[in-house]
Amino acid sequence: MNEQLIHTYLSGHATPGEQRELLEWLRESEENKRLFFEMKAVWSGLQTMDKLAESDRMESSLRMLNEKIDRRAAHMIKPTVSKSSFTISGKWMLMVAAVILLILLPLTWILREGSTSDITQLYVTNRSNLVKVLYLPDGTKVWLNKNTSLIYPEKFSTKQREVILDGEAFFDVTKDKKHPFVVKTSSFNIKVLGTTFNVHSYKEDIQVSAVLESGVIQLQSAQGDALVTMHPGQQALYKPDTQELEVSYVAVNEHTSWRYNLVTLNNVTIHEVVKSLEENYQIKIQTDSVTLRDHRYNFTYDKGDSAEESVRMLQYVTGLNCKITKR
Repeated sequence: MNEQLIHTYLSGHATPGEQRELLEWLRESEENKRLFFEMKAVWSGLQTMDKLAESDRMESSLRMLNEKIDRRAAHMIKPTVSKSSFTISGKWMLMVAAVILLILLPLTWILREGSTSDITQLYVTNRSNLVKVLYLPDGTKVWLNKNTSLIYPEKFSTKQREVILDGEAFFDVTKDKKHPFVVKTSSFNIKVLGTTFNVHSYKEDIQVSAVLESGVIQLQSAQGDALVTMHPGQQALYKPDTQELEVSYVAVNEHTSWRYNLVTLNNVTIHEVVKSLEENYQIKIQTDSVTLRDHRYNFTYDKGDSAEESVRMLQYVTGLNCKITKR
């Protein structure tokens, strides 16, 4: 992908043909989308800086991102395996499989619906700081955010496809008009046929939310009463205790980029950015931000990157001197 094309698009000067070319590239892979979001984050953050310093910081930031792209591309090259390479015996494969099983068992528990049912329920939880991706029996793809759990059947019933969520997840639901897909949470339910959407509903949340990327979904109360039918680009904010419901149009990417392990912060202070980095990496950051305390920033970073890389990106965007003082 020509990086200049992305720059042209972000500056608002891309022609319809260039926009189509970029869209086709984004559809090719999840990795392309991730890289685009990172370049967009660099661009957005630098818009808050004065024009004199902008070109130098943009050049440094993009150089850093290009180095990352080169490293990832190098990892994607498959090494040549010679005939003299070692082979794994059946015994060793069984031992490896046993070790993997022991690692995965704490994350996935097998439950039973009850003595009257033979349907096995699977319980998956993500305690990691990184996003966990899984596929449901019908092919639906689910991204689980940190501290999120999902219960789903080993095989969906003949009536509808039901899952139970506690936390935040993004769903890309396989279309099946005869078998509606239902996401149940402690605060509300979502009923769909085939669509992509984000749900944020932890048990302790006073306010929960749903953001629709494509298709149509119906928001329901925990009791199954219809609340609202949502359309692409809409976000629903719901307070189950008071039954307050607010629906508005939002920038969907800002609410869904987390599934690429990205943390997106919009219109925030330097203090909020530092706090987010400290919490995600379990570090302390020392910076002289008094002169910029009233400035607002758009900042995105990849949780898969090291703390040093993310802090360095913060320095490029803000011009501040930052130092990691404690781990």
